[in-house]
Amino acid sequence: MNRKLTDYELFMIVLGIFAFGRWMRERSAMEILFLCGFYLLLFAAGRMDQREGRIPDRYLWLALLLGLLSLPFFPEIPLFARIVGGLSVSVPLFGCCLIRRGAFGGGDIKLMAGCGFFLGTETVLCGFAWAVFAGAAFGIGGLLTGRAGRKDRFPFGPFLCAGMALALAQRFPRM
Repeated sequence: MNRKLTDYELFMIVLGIFAFGRWMRERSAMEILFLCGFYLLLFAAGRMDQREGRIPDRYLWLALLLGLLSLPFFPEIPLFARIVGGLSVSVPLFGCCLIRRGAFGGGDIKLMAGCGFFLGTETVLCGFAWAVFAGAAFGIGGLLTGRAGRKDRFPFGPFLCAGMALALAQRFPRM
């Protein structure tokens, strides 16, 4: 099968190689295992949303499980910061959906809850900022080139996952 990589897949592969090289120099084997597992979860969730337009609940549960199991290995992210991180993006996204129906998908909201629980408040907010910036650039680019109209929709999950992956790569060196 001869299939071309999407821009999302190429970005995530290159970023993953960079992040793994950085983690190899600065983290223990167990920490690397958790970081790589979470990174693969992000890759798979974004790819699923890009291809099928949905993010299944299993990604939320996997992120929460990784967050719980990783507690002893990342003491720099206390439980309170993980709980606040789980709510800091998902609750405002849910609020946007209450104001404007369909603003975000339920999978996006639940994924952000799981990501926030693994990453903690500061990192999930940084990743969300990256995602909003990239999603806005994509949307504006589509409007300017005529490939998209004002009311066109696109899956935001790949942008969320790429933003979380970028924040993960940036924020997890040994302090």
